[in-house]
Amino acid sequence: MCDKDFKELVKIAVEKLKDESVLKLLRADASYQKDSKDEGYAEDAFNQLDLTQEQREVCQHLIDCREKQDFEYGTHAYIAGLMDTFRIMVYCSKKMGYRENKGSHIM
Repeated sequence: MCDKDFKELVKIAVEKLKDESVLKLLRADASYQKDSKDEGYAEDAFNQLDLTQEQREVCQHLIDCREKQDFEYGTHAYIAGLMDTFRIMVYCSKKMGYRENKGSHIM
């Protein structure tokens, strides 16, 4: 398996795990729930506008691009958070190992 295939496989797995983890948090987040309702109201208002087909398509393309970008950002932020967590764990284990080793030499 090449490096690119491995990265894609990890990305797919992370997206699945992220979706399950994030959904639990979002369901419990009152601020997110309010924002979600506000988005629904804004979408209803958008749909009520008297736009030409071309104007509607341009607006929809903008919305689609932003949603895709937000999704990708969220996935990368989640992966970055995992990477940071691993780095913190390594750092802490090295520091704890150093203290344990240092302490054992004192005795």
